[in-house]
Amino acid sequence: MEHTREIITLQFGTYANYVGAHFWNQQEANFVYDRDDNDGGQVAEEELPHNDVLYREGRNEYNQTTYTPRLLTVDVGGTLGHLPMVGELYGNYLPLLHEQTTDDVLQRTKESAEQSKLNTDGELDVLQQPTAAISEYQQDLLKNQVNLVDKDYKLAESCNSWADYLYARYHPRSFNVLPGLMRQADVQALGTHAAGVELWQSVDFNEEFCDRIRLYAEECDGLQGFQLLFDIDDGFSGMASKCLEHLNDEYSRTNLALPLHYPRNVGYAQADPRTAHNIRVVNSVLSYGHLSDQASMFTPLSTLSTIWRNTTLQSRHLPGLKWQVDNLYQSSAVLAAFVDTATLGYRLRQTPETLSRFCQRICPAGRTMTAAAMSLPLGMQHEQQDLIDYLDANANGELLSQLSPGCEPGSSHLLQMIVARGIPLTRLKRPVAEAGEQLRMAAYRCDSVSQMLQLYYQCAYHGSLTHATATTLPLKTQLPFPYEIFDANISSNGFRLLGERESGTRVTSAPALAALQNSSKLGEHLDALHAQTHRVQLAKLQSYSQAALERDEYETAVDKLLEFRDNYEDSHYL
Repeated sequence: MEHTREIITLQFGTYANYVGAHFWNQQEANFVYDRDDNDGGQVAEEELPHNDVLYREGRNEYNQTTYTPRLLTVDVGGTLGHLPMVGELYGNYLPLLHEQTTDDVLQRTKESAEQSKLNTDGELDVLQQPTAAISEYQQDLLKNQVNLVDKDYKLAESCNSWADYLYARYHPRSFNVLPGLMRQADVQALGTHAAGVELWQSVDFNEEFCDRIRLYAEECDGLQGFQLLFDIDDGFSGMASKCLEHLNDEYSRTNLALPLHYPRNVGYAQADPRTAHNIRVVNSVLSYGHLSDQASMFTPLSTLSTIWRNTTLQSRHLPGLKWQVDNLYQSSAVLAAFVDTATLGYRLRQTPETLSRFCQRICPAGRTMTAAAMSLPLGMQHEQQDLIDYLDANANGELLSQLSPGCEPGSSHLLQMIVARGIPLTRLKRPVAEAGEQLRMAAYRCDSVSQMLQLYYQCAYHGSLTHATATTLPLKTQLPFPYEIFDANISSNGFRLLGERESGTRVTSAPALAALQNSSKLGEHLDALHAQTHRVQLAKLQSYSQAALERDEYETAVDKLLEFRDNYEDSHYL
């Protein structure tokens, strides 16, 4: 009997939870309840995600079946917004809408959570936070009255937390709020890598969190590994680093780590802009030191083109998209679209790919850091252009925009994993009778999107090896995805128009291309980080001196960075 290849996902930090909220919304947008409702039946079953890889089945107190992400989130206080600490599956959310007394709700919450064994030692205290405002989108969602067609919820302007646009419902076990730390508008409540390490090692947090990982792992028949999304600019990087160590010690499974950089320069307590830059550098150096040892593969992600000492906040450009550079709701949607698309490479039904093999394919000889790239929307013209013509018109290989800051993998001697989505087979090429000039192209012999992409990159990228996967399932871009980021010349199904789409219509889906890439040129990213360390005076970083970071520990991390960089020398690889 073939077991489900389960994966446990962990999210550390506020921005990681912004990205995660969009990611889980996307998963539920792809659920198929009726084959006739599955994009008109156009997507074959084997081209859909295998939902059991990331999701678990359970039951609530009413003996109703629940289906929730196999997920643990960590964040500071004040980020859950209207969401209760123990989730919404056990009768503790809707009563608030029916104006039951606070005492009744708290007592019922406590009883339900204890019956559901959310606390392993049988004792649970329920703390009441001040009532949080519920966004208009969430209010309509609770009433089952969300208007996807013509109502503007203005989430980009009004969103104060990832909870404001979360459509997916998490298991009560998922929520982990750090005690004593409250979200602040301009200052990171958990500022340094060292502070995150210290918090991870505290008994109050560590025992319960590790028990929750264990409970998920024990439910799995064939646990294959872990996905980690974490904020690298603050102390959540320290928590994620120590968590990776724990996962390797206890489970010895493959792990894919995705360090996320904020789309703006975050602040730290009692730190001027120059000091804040130095703290970001130290956080990154310490994180990279752990990632190089502990991660099976890690891919830095950001919508910014550069991160360390970035004063201009120059954003990456994806043709067809335009978002507010520092907007957490919009920028996190772009990164989530990449994560959802790229990970389809090991999540599609009937695929032989595992997370372990997926990582091994593009991480040879200790090169565990990879770069991310994406094309969203793909750029094909609406109806007038087939994939074969689109690729021929872009023969220089510049289909993708980078989403790893400071990384330019180049176009030669490259290893990469490509995932294409949303391109119907009918858009691959013309029938023979109508093919015309297409018949003269070598690509006309290709019978699938993946074959055509592999041939394209074989020709465009010298001495490179590409693994391509394709599904006709598009990226779903209706609410709560920020559909407003698409240019006016993008059609409702995500293809490029010669003019503008009809007024009042929205982009509801889009084709996309995502890639994880590896080459010797990624060493330049590590060089750039190491160059920043020469400007750091650790003794002057008050936040780090308070966290008792030993200078030897920092210098060891810098040495590890240099050793890791050696893996990206061509002589080392050969």
